[in-house]
Amino acid sequence: MAAKTGITPPIYKIDSEAANEFFGGSFSARELPAKLINRYNKDKGVETYALEGSAELDGCDLQLYRNVKTRPSTSSWVKFFDGSGIELEDIQNQMQHLVCFVAVDGELYAYTAGQSAVSFERFIDISFPIEVGRRVAKAEIKGAKSSQITGSTLASDVHFRDPRRITYAESLDNVWMALSGQLRASVLGEVVLKDIFGPKSKIRLDVTSAIRLGPRIESPQKLIALIRWLAAKSDEPLPNDDPWAGLDAIKVLNPRKKKDLIEKLRKALADRIFVKQDWSNMTVSHVEASLYDNATSYAVIQGDAVLYEEDTQPELSDIVGRMTVDAVNVLSNFSSVIIQTENSDYFQGISTTAPLMNHLHGEIRHDGKTYFLLAGKWYEVDATYIEQITKDFLEILTSLELDPASVGLREWKQERSEGEYNETASKAQVFINGDRVLTDNIELFDGLVSDGTTTYIVHVKRNFDVKVRDVRSQVINSAQIIENDLRIGTMAKLKQHHSRLVSRKRTDFSEDEFLALFENPRVYVVAYGSEVKVDETTINQFGSSVARMEIVSLNNQFRQISSAESQAKLRVAWVKIVK
Repeated sequence: MAAKTGITPPIYKIDSEAANEFFGGSFSARELPAKLINRYNKDKGVETYALEGSAELDGCDLQLYRNVKTRPSTSSWVKFFDGSGIELEDIQNQMQHLVCFVAVDGELYAYTAGQSAVSFERFIDISFPIEVGRRVAKAEIKGAKSSQITGSTLASDVHFRDPRRITYAESLDNVWMALSGQLRASVLGEVVLKDIFGPKSKIRLDVTSAIRLGPRIESPQKLIALIRWLAAKSDEPLPNDDPWAGLDAIKVLNPRKKKDLIEKLRKALADRIFVKQDWSNMTVSHVEASLYDNATSYAVIQGDAVLYEEDTQPELSDIVGRMTVDAVNVLSNFSSVIIQTENSDYFQGISTTAPLMNHLHGEIRHDGKTYFLLAGKWYEVDATYIEQITKDFLEILTSLELDPASVGLREWKQERSEGEYNETASKAQVFINGDRVLTDNIELFDGLVSDGTTTYIVHVKRNFDVKVRDVRSQVINSAQIIENDLRIGTMAKLKQHHSRLVSRKRTDFSEDEFLALFENPRVYVVAYGSEVKVDETTINQFGSSVARMEIVSLNNQFRQISSAESQAKLRVAWVKIVK
């Protein structure tokens, strides 16, 4: 059998505007490759990539660079460039790191082997692959990778036995980072694709920060033709049956392409916080939610001045009320304040440090649209999102409702802080205050309650607003540790947690008595304190869409953790705040 020729490289589009802004010039698509590689080599402190050759084919400029620090072995790229005008030496390498830049019709693209995308990754146009995919792919996908904008999960990979659609509900708290599927039948019949690949009954499509099609491409000329075809497709109107329309439920704003909009949002937020001192639907948190929530000390610093140094989290009102606000350059206030945390209960070195902007978490309305600011990134919310998430939230809230009296939860005196409430939250006979007691830097519960037949693992949060994100993260992390400990059977984490509770004088239970509590069916409880109960009649009094989304997402994620065998359930309880 003859050896297969050709390559199947990922194809990237370079954001030339961002690159020119970075380099401070107006460089053409032909000039940028040298600028990109020279900058990468300079950052590395050694010539890592060197030019192997250049050529002009079909009106396009090609420049091929190779990582000269790798050891050679035979590469399929040698034969690939035969007859192209590029003389590639007969190199040998187990893993070649090559990048070929192609200037096509005034735009710059690149295709790579190995890990060469690192040489230009900060300038990748991440919207190009998905724009192509929405116009050429079947609706059904075989695999996906997503980044969750709620909770503490950074990313997840899913693979399906049979291809299926991404639903709108699945996109409500996800930014899709990678999709794998097939080209639609109508596209397969196009003459350009037949000229490139020959007749095919199906072609695989992988979409990440690059786009890759399954069949091998036999020559640089055919790869140029494919790039031109992809570019043309990205500019076409979206089809009426847009297969991946659900992906637009929430989408991250590209910092370069949407820089003007992001600047407007930042100015609107700065005006609201620092001038009007309105911090509704906005809270102070951190991308490492659990690490931040469970810190033992919090410091807010502006220049040489320590504005706040307490063992409780600072409110936005605390920060703005004590800082020196720059009323002229109002945007500078976001970066002039630094928030630092430490956790002396865990071990030395566990801490967070970031400017105020990176700690802001919430939502803002601007020009009739809703935007989320989560973990330092801006997201645009689809027009139908609020309606859909509210509907799902109310249905879930009804199904998860728990009478607080069944857990012995007391009413919450308005003057009492969250920590003070947790000390005596339940009047049940078996109650353990676990507030700020950590195992693996996770607070397993604010309160542990047992009625003899059921164990309630209670997580408390004051108010039903964007801070629900914190308790959502706590519940998921707690359930993962506890349920996994019980499945394994060693109880190692629960034993460790018991030891910490004893050392903090939170319980007189023996280790065996403590572990026995978890042999009963377990109910994980989100207990929110507010003057008014959240329901269908009062929902408009609670303006945070983020809070609703967090509960919907919590319910979805909890189902993945629990099982019939685990006997674990999720519930939500309202604790009335009284004067």
